[in-house]
This record gives sequence, structure tokens and C-alpha cells, in this order.
Amino acid sequence: MKDIVLYGAGGLGREVSFLIERINRKEPTYNLVGFIVDDEYYAEGQNVHGYPIVGTPQWIIDHRDSVLCTCTIGDPAAREKVQEALEPQGVMFETLISPDVEIHNTVKIGAGSIISRKVSITVDVTIGKGVLINESCGIGHDAVIGDYSCLSGGCGITGYVQIGKRTRIGGKAYFVPHVKVGDDAVVAAGSIVFTKVKPGTHVLGNPAKRIEL
Repeated sequence: MKDIVLYGAGGLGREVSFLIERINRKEPTYNLVGFIVDDEYYAEGQNVHGYPIVGTPQWIIDHRDSVLCTCTIGDPAAREKVQEALEPQGVMFETLISPDVEIHNTVKIGAGSIISRKVSITVDVTIGKGVLINESCGIGHDAVIGDYSCLSGGCGITGYVQIGKRTRIGGKAYFVPHVKVGDDAVVAAGSIVFTKVKPGTHVLGNPAKRIEL
């Protein structure tokens, strides 16, 4: 059994603790030691769904040789900040994959990613580090998902699609083949993307068009 802590005790943290429980029901793999949180949120004696909040970032640095970590903060930029700060200090980030995920052995996945239930990933796909893929997404051949991006449930990523870093993809968004989405872009739920999405822009609709917020 691998000892692991989750960085972040909010909604995503609770969901990932449930993911770990499902992984362990399939095959005992992880001992969830508990959660760690930023200094301003820590107080002794707290627990979440029966798992203790064991400390702050210094805790995982002190235990880096024996405990793995996965960041369970929903915001892509925040996940990047956490992982990029702790990895140089020797903290090892674990990728968590639901036991019912269909995934080919040619798929490459970076450290610290989370792949939820009922996801299908075909062949020659590259997934960056710290990526969050929610349930029932489908990812086609030769697609690329950039570091720290977030795909909400039911997204369809077809062949050769390239998703940039720190992107946010809303539920049931669909991307036609060869589309490129720039870093830090936001694609609203239910959108169908036919053309390139520029970095930092927000798009919505069918066909997806740029909107100003």
C-alpha cells in the first residue's frame, strides 16, 4: 500500500477520496493518510469524510520520502502553483486513475493527474501533468491535453485535437478533429468547437464563438 495525501479538502478533494476508495475496492493500492491544506485553512482536529487534515504544505515536504501527494484543488492555476512549488522540493505527485477507465498502453500521462470513472482514452494520446479529466469524457487518437487543464464531465475530444495548458472545458463540450485550443482558454459547457480558440479567450455556443465576460 502506498501512503498518499490529498492537497485540498474541498469538493474535489472529497470526490478524489471517494476515487481512492473505489481503487482500493478493486485492488488495495493506497493508504489515504488524509488531507493537507494551505496554512490559512489549517486548524487541529479537523477531518473530512473521516480522513484527518494532517497539516499544511510543510507536512508533505517533511514526509516527501514516504508519502505521495495529489493536488485536489479545482482551479488550474492553483494546481499549477502547488505542484510546481513542491516538486522541486522532492514531493512526488501521484496520478490517480479510476479502475473502470479504458486506456491504451500508448497513452502518456504526466504526474499528478486525475482521471475519473467511465473515461475512454484511445491511442497515442498525450496528457500533461496535473490534468483533471472528469467522468464520461472520451479522448480520441493523437490528442494532446496540456498541463493542469480541466475537462468537465462528458466532453468529446476527437483525433488530433490539441488543448493548451490551464484550459477549462465545460461539461459535454465537443471538439472536431485537429482543433487547437490555446493556453488559459475557457470553453463553456455544451459548446461545439469547430475552429481554433485563441489563448486566454472564452467561447460559447454551437458553433463556439468568442464572448466577453
